[in-house]
Amino acid sequence: MLRPWALCVVVLAPAALAAQTLDDVRRLAAGGDTAGAITAVEVLLKRDQRNAEAQWLAGLLHLSRHVPGARVSAPRRTAEEHFKYATRFQPDSAKYWLSLADLYRTDDLMTIRRQVPGLLRRAADLVEASPTDSMTAEVGYRLARLEWERYEHFGRRHTAADVGEGTVTPGLFSEWKYWEEFLDHGVRQVPVDGESIVSAEGALWQVLRARPGDVSAAGLLVVLLGETHRWPEAVPVARRLVGAVPDSGRAWAILGLACARDGRWTDAATAFATAFARMTPAERAPYEDLGQIMRRADRIRWEQMEAAGRARLDSLYWQAARPLVLSGVNEVQSEFYARIAYADHRWTDRWLRFRGYETDIGTVYVAYGPPDHWLIFDRSFITWVYLRPHYRFQFNLTPGYTRARFAGDSREVLRVAREESPARFDNIPLFRDLDTILVQVSRFRGRGDTAAIAVFGAIPLTRLTGAAGITDMQVATGAIVTDSLGRELQGDRRGELVQDAGPDGVIHRSWRLALAPGRYLLRSEAHVPALDRGARGVEILDVRRFPAAGLALSDVLAANRIAPRDSLASRWTDYLIQPNGGRFLPGSTVGFLWEIYNLDADSSGMARYDVELRITVEAIERRALFARIVGGVADATGLSAVGDDRVSLNWSRGAAVGPEGVVTEHVEVELRDAPEGRYTVSVTVGDRGTGAVAVSERTFLVLRDPPARRPEYDTFR
Repeated sequence: MLRPWALCVVVLAPAALAAQTLDDVRRLAAGGDTAGAITAVEVLLKRDQRNAEAQWLAGLLHLSRHVPGARVSAPRRTAEEHFKYATRFQPDSAKYWLSLADLYRTDDLMTIRRQVPGLLRRAADLVEASPTDSMTAEVGYRLARLEWERYEHFGRRHTAADVGEGTVTPGLFSEWKYWEEFLDHGVRQVPVDGESIVSAEGALWQVLRARPGDVSAAGLLVVLLGETHRWPEAVPVARRLVGAVPDSGRAWAILGLACARDGRWTDAATAFATAFARMTPAERAPYEDLGQIMRRADRIRWEQMEAAGRARLDSLYWQAARPLVLSGVNEVQSEFYARIAYADHRWTDRWLRFRGYETDIGTVYVAYGPPDHWLIFDRSFITWVYLRPHYRFQFNLTPGYTRARFAGDSREVLRVAREESPARFDNIPLFRDLDTILVQVSRFRGRGDTAAIAVFGAIPLTRLTGAAGITDMQVATGAIVTDSLGRELQGDRRGELVQDAGPDGVIHRSWRLALAPGRYLLRSEAHVPALDRGARGVEILDVRRFPAAGLALSDVLAANRIAPRDSLASRWTDYLIQPNGGRFLPGSTVGFLWEIYNLDADSSGMARYDVELRITVEAIERRALFARIVGGVADATGLSAVGDDRVSLNWSRGAAVGPEGVVTEHVEVELRDAPEGRYTVSVTVGDRGTGAVAVSERTFLVLRDPPARRPEYDTFR
């Protein structure tokens, strides 16, 4: 009984034996018949063992059957024998020395890997003696990678400042407080020996002069320039690359990376869009894989989705992640793409057939971006520190190797971190400095089936401008409504020149919307284009249908000042309203307004009803707990104080129902002695004609200083 491999040879023998030349062998290999190509080239070698090109081709064919990472590999050993024969029979060919170097650099034994530099130098000398653009580029790129890998071990070398070099290990501290002290006082960077990185850069420029469209060389050069804080120089490098190979999606992605790192977000978004239109599905796959920045359970659901479901979630995800709609671009989405491109060109090893974003170090980079501290101890250990979330990851990078792997408990640290915060984008200036707009939303009955929405926002302009100050500062503001898929449905945008932010550094703005009943996402935003800084408030907006019959109330609107425009005022739009985002200074006056719908009116159009306005403290500063909640309203008819934590204002009225069946009420309350805290104002209306009762509430703040930035903007979930 024939063994399977013997049977295979018998089947393939006719086609293989018919091969007369190396071109025939190449045709068999190109057609996917690797076994037949190997048989054919071995037949040719029996005729002429000293044919160096045939030996080299046989080595490539056998190597294609090698599984990277396999400790025992007959195809690899056979390939090595053929490459050695090729260099022996034609020692003046750089190509054969180069292939042997490629083989040795993937060996597990350090003694074998140490031969690589000598083999590459031999190939470089041959190319210098007889240069061709193709071989100059091939040898140059490998020399550049060799020098770059040396830099990876030494470029960010650190040591303990007080106890001497070589005594610090990544596992030295387990608690964050010790790491903070160590970073502040116990570590210093060893001066960089720039020889490796200079050599790598020179080799890469040589490659690009010989082959301007070399994507791998250009990608590594862009990474190298960024490593030396020269991102502005990286942009023209990437532009020349796309000029040389305009149909290469990977080339356009490199341009997107360079533009993003240089803060050119609009150009970056355009470059990535162009890249994806030119990429193959396999090339696009990592850029479309949201699972890389999801919690484990979400990743499992993502992987089980059909293509259409993934596309919908992708759109929703990036719309929700967008820092500011008013900036015109989605910096977070472009940053994610830039991280993929960066990891691909920095940590990919095409000879070992792994991609940079798949490695341990690449996985962390894609999720959390560049670390705040990148420390290398004793050549073998890399430590990444992220200050704001208190994350610390350690990697082991054995000298002479290219793949950094988790060290210590870092794999478990990443697992826990991903459940807490699967992705962070603190390295984007706009996102990192994104401030909070305190927002007050009030819903009133609109025309037809719609609701009229009043949005008031308190924008901390002084915090946004910082040291730049406010002198004729152009500011864009707006309220944008999107649906569940992130599609914009409606927006109210403004642009203005602001000269003064007021005594407390906050400007108040108002926007108006008209929405049908439903559930929406409301984004209230402010953007200072000159500084690329912004603030936002994001909340779910539930719009209810106001009943055509039966007593109902609008939301209670709170403002700095409310006054009717004239004696004919009947709707909230007929009032002069000085907007407020829901935070008032101690001792200030607060105006409250609400609309009453469907009161029972007599034949003369008059309705009679009772009103109770109650202000209750929900949370209070302890130092002012003894103070009266509301003062200065003694002149208002019907005031009755109830306890120390609330006051109640009651009155009865008879009012003419307006032409739209609406009665509008407003009252102003002076917060003379109200301490800082959170309050709820509750309005209860009782219709005397029908006995029906309706209630509406509003929460507001009494604070001396603007509320601080919300912590949820420190992380992206």
